[in-house]
Amino acid sequence: MSLALFVQKVRVLKNLLTRRPILVIFDVTKLCNQRCPMCNIWKTVSNDMTLDEIERRAVQLQEFGAGYVFLQGGDPLIRKDIINIADIFLRHGIRPTIITNGILLTPELAEKIASRPCNLAISIDSLITERYAVLRGVDSLNRVIQNIESIKHIKHKGNWSITTTVTKMTELSDVINIMNFAYERGFMFAVRPYITVSGTAGRKDETLTYQDTNERDNVLKIFNFMLEKSRKENYLASLIYEEHIKYINGERMPECDGCKYSFLMKETGKLAPCIEFPNLAIDLYSFRECQRKYKDILSKCNKETPCFYNDAREIGFLWRKKWRAAANIFRIISQMKQYGNFF
Repeated sequence: MSLALFVQKVRVLKNLLTRRPILVIFDVTKLCNQRCPMCNIWKTVSNDMTLDEIERRAVQLQEFGAGYVFLQGGDPLIRKDIINIADIFLRHGIRPTIITNGILLTPELAEKIASRPCNLAISIDSLITERYAVLRGVDSLNRVIQNIESIKHIKHKGNWSITTTVTKMTELSDVINIMNFAYERGFMFAVRPYITVSGTAGRKDETLTYQDTNERDNVLKIFNFMLEKSRKENYLASLIYEEHIKYINGERMPECDGCKYSFLMKETGKLAPCIEFPNLAIDLYSFRECQRKYKDILSKCNKETPCFYNDAREIGFLWRKKWRAAANIFRIISQMKQYGNFF
């Protein structure tokens, strides 16, 4: 490990200990080649930063103590310079995760991602063609599957995963099929709940929301299945699935990670507390002041309309369960060696 990387890891640890963000959710572009009914993020016009502008932001984020960045959108692969963007963050000790729908994922691009300590997450919400088309707004499942088949042989330094958003339309059998598809091709697998809050990021669609008891029970079957499986394969993930189940059951959520462990960087470079409040500006050089300024707003949001966006919950949950994780450290290390390591 180089001295610069060691110094950055110390900064990240300091942020974690002092409740300052370590994760940046970067909307690389608002452009997208899908039209998911559950998403309100994509736009037809996007004021994206140049590489030089991203470089300047990365320097600031490094000095701030960020350790991880989600490169999302829209779909980040629409940008032809996505590898250059990943390299910018890697140079500054910030580990990127490229989150994509997989339509534009070519073997050449996958080789470049694989040769770097860069994570890759591909969203597949169903292996049933008709259902996928409804959930993603376009009939592109076959293309995505072909793209994954063409890269499954590639050895990768980062963690490659397939993720599924669970809606009212989702069935356990479909989830199991996606999971097996992922495992057989060397990918990890995770599910996330369908989220609707104010509609800023998650669009409410009545055909997807689970509201009555039967619909909620069907969703809970999926998350209970993933909970039991993750206890054997990914203990850290099981700690998150426990909280997913509480959220789906309507239990009160503890404080979220927004402006504490994560924040949003828009495609323009402007910063905000989270994806639900993109118009609230924050400044890295007066961050404590921003935390105090938005504390009541974020607390009210969490109390009245709690969400479970993974960037707004997972770090906080894992940190609060750090002693459970520590008690299972050898189990976790063994699982990471066998199944993959996001960190």
